[in-house]
Amino acid sequence: MGHNFVKMALLAALALPVTPVWAHEPGSYESPIVEQRVKRFKQSGGDIQAIFKQHIGKKNFVAIEQAALRMAAWGRQMPDAFPEGSNSVGADPAIWENFSDFKAKSEAFANAAMRLKAVAGSRKIDPIKAAAQAVGASCKSCHESYRIKH
Repeated sequence: MGHNFVKMALLAALALPVTPVWAHEPGSYESPIVEQRVKRFKQSGGDIQAIFKQHIGKKNFVAIEQAALRMAAWGRQMPDAFPEGSNSVGADPAIWENFSDFKAKSEAFANAAMRLKAVAGSRKIDPIKAAAQAVGASCKSCHESYRIKH
C-alpha cells in the first residue's frame, strides 16, 4: 500500500461524522437494538398502565389478555435484546456483570404476565388486580437492579 492510500484512508476516517452519545436528539438511540428494546419497554409500561387505568374498570378482559401476551413475549425476548456491548443510557452495566440474574428477572416477568393472562380468563376483578400487581412488582424488581433512571 502506498503512502497516498494511507493518507486518503486517514482523511476519509476523519471526515466521518462523530456524534457523542450525549449529543443525540431526544428519541434517538445508539443502535437499532437499543431503540427496539426502549420501544418494547415503553410498550410494556403502557400496557400495564392501561390494564390498571382502563381495562380493569371497563372489564375489558380480552385487552388484558392481549397486553399480558405482549408483555410475556417481551419478557422471553428481553435477554436477546441485551447483547454484550449494547450499553445505553438507561441500562446499568450490572446487566452484563450479572446476566444470569437479569435473565431470571426477565423470565419472572414473562411468567407473571402469563399468570395475568390466565387469571384474566377467569373474569374475576380481584384476582386480575393481584396478578397485574405481580407483573408490576416483577418490573420494579428488575428496574431496581438494572435500570438507570434519568
